[in-house]
Amino acid sequence: MDIKEIKSEIRALRKLKLKCRAGSKERLTLGRQIKELKNKMVDITKPEPLKEPIITEILRIEAERKSIPTFEQLGIDLHKYTIEQLKKHLQKLNKKRGI
Repeated sequence: MDIKEIKSEIRALRKLKLKCRAGSKERLTLGRQIKELKNKMVDITKPEPLKEPIITEILRIEAERKSIPTFEQLGIDLHKYTIEQLKKHLQKLNKKRGI
């Protein structure tokens, strides 16, 4: 599951929870499910230490190229990509720079 799917699932469960009577078993189980999904979302967004140097290098190169909007301006999270994809993108950026 990716973050969008988890968020939509949380919204659906929250709607069901609000329809239930306070203190009922169904409402308590829905609350636990929501909490588990939130913990899963935190685990997914946790950055990997091997990706950090590659991401910082990509962001540094993007900052040098002022004519193109950066990933942060576009709202793109680089942590969701694999290490191989990030390395490939870094190689493409270095080829464009002539390094």
